[in-house]
Amino acid sequence: MKLTRSQMLLMGSCMLGLASVMLQACSEKEDTRTAMCGNWESVAGKPDMLIFKEGEAYKVTLFRRKGISRKLTPETYLLQQEDNGNLFINTGFRIDVAYNEATDVITFSPNGDYVRARTEQ
Repeated sequence: MKLTRSQMLLMGSCMLGLASVMLQACSEKEDTRTAMCGNWESVAGKPDMLIFKEGEAYKVTLFRRKGISRKLTPETYLLQQEDNGNLFINTGFRIDVAYNEATDVITFSPNGDYVRARTEQ
């Protein structure tokens, strides 16, 4: 099989394109859970939350009002990461979690946005 110069150039550019697509497909998403650790406040008046690392696991503690007295009680859930990098917690139903590093905002699918709590100095 004899190839002309233009066919060789075309085949070379196709191979480079294929190699770049394969390299992008193999790259893993960064684990942002470490950057998410800390105290968070809801922008919509929902209860505060805390994200922390315990051993190898990352956990989310939500402070909810329960019962007739509406006393704040903590509920802790495992912050899980799927193979494709998506984060979620399972509270009996799935709650998707997204973190925007640029704005330092966490978004929960049903509860809205949370901003990092300010520490008093």
